[in-house]
Amino acid sequence: MRHFLVVALVLFALATTVAPVGATVSVDSGVAEVDLIPRPGTRIMMGDRSYGGHLRLRAVGDGFIVTELVSLDDYLSGIREVPFGWPQEALAAQVVAARTYLAWTLLGGRSGNGARYGYDICATSACQVYAGTGLIDGPDGDRWLAAIEATEGELLMSGGRPAQAVYSASAGSRTLANQDVWGGSAVSYLQPVDSPEAGVSPFDEWAFDLPSRALVQLLARAGNEVGGDLLSVQMDRPPEGQGKARLRVVTSDGLISIPATDLKGVMNKHGPDLYPGLLPARTEEDRRLPQALPSYAYDIEFDEDGGGEIPRSLTDFLAPEEIPDTGLVLIVGEGWGHGVGMSQWGAKAMADNGSDYVEILSHYYTGLEPLDGGEYVPDDLVVGLDVGEGEVVVEATGDFEIRLNGVVAGTMPAGVWNLRSFVGGVQIVGPDKAQAVVDDLVGRPWPQ
Repeated sequence: MRHFLVVALVLFALATTVAPVGATVSVDSGVAEVDLIPRPGTRIMMGDRSYGGHLRLRAVGDGFIVTELVSLDDYLSGIREVPFGWPQEALAAQVVAARTYLAWTLLGGRSGNGARYGYDICATSACQVYAGTGLIDGPDGDRWLAAIEATEGELLMSGGRPAQAVYSASAGSRTLANQDVWGGSAVSYLQPVDSPEAGVSPFDEWAFDLPSRALVQLLARAGNEVGGDLLSVQMDRPPEGQGKARLRVVTSDGLISIPATDLKGVMNKHGPDLYPGLLPARTEEDRRLPQALPSYAYDIEFDEDGGGEIPRSLTDFLAPEEIPDTGLVLIVGEGWGHGVGMSQWGAKAMADNGSDYVEILSHYYTGLEPLDGGEYVPDDLVVGLDVGEGEVVVEATGDFEIRLNGVVAGTMPAGVWNLRSFVGGVQIVGPDKAQAVVDDLVGRPWPQ
């Protein structure tokens, strides 16, 4: 018979002792926390990522908030923003930009989910992509570590403080001004510069067609309730640096006018669901774009007589009455991402041409150069890995310490562990070889 460790944490008014395997452990806390602390050399796998820091799974309602406490260098070692096989100077530029962006984020204090759930920075592209300390175990990880070490403590500073060192994958021919993308006042070091990535970036330029009615339906899905047939599309674009462009869409039923930057969010959120065979589109080179609308640097034209044969990818899932009979929207753009600050592909192009990381950073951040970050460089930080998952499966490669509601429960062996959150507590199911450890817990009091 196969045995499993099952410990359930359920919220009651008074604390009791640990009961035998399969029974309930009651605590008086309003929040159930499970800490997984790897022993030296142990990694804890979650999905395709591995972590060596202090993991905390905190039950909130019926979902987990998963965070990791890591040192600065361990955090930087897990940044997955560019291939580690890129030129060394491009890697160094990326490290300094990532370290600076982190320092700038920490300087502003925790906000949003970070403030709500107790972490400093998220692990997704909404902040910068962090894939765990095990990332450097892969190909060229030693080159990334060398870039971290070579730039130790370096930040881009402006006015004596960490700069807002935002970056994106590709800018095409030229980066964008911060005020043209996000509005607000101009930031002196986030103004447009040429980006020498033509022929280097796979996204330096792109174009695709969209049936006219599809654009109207996408805008309607986002709350712009104007129907009818498309009559015209016009981009009202101020001079560079003078603020956001606006997209004016005229249909037989009325006018839609939205910031041109909003269309990127609308298409990326709703496009693949509404038109899964059409978006993201394929280019003339038969390469699928990374997103339905990859960047903010685009223009739109309406070809009333366009269309011709309707793509099979469209007819396969649209009802006949939904298929547009005439008209195409032509979308032509460049780059991938917001386009403000450093272009990662542009940094590679500059490094390929002999520029060092200082020159790359000074170019994209208009005169800023790496300096000693001093007080703005943290020793360690808390990274938000996931929010809201009701079940988390982890695999430990070796021994790790487990704490339940802050109390050391013991040292657990390698194996697969399943943690489930429900309203009122957490259930933990471990491998059968953890049985002896569980037996040792019986009779220990849990503090109130």
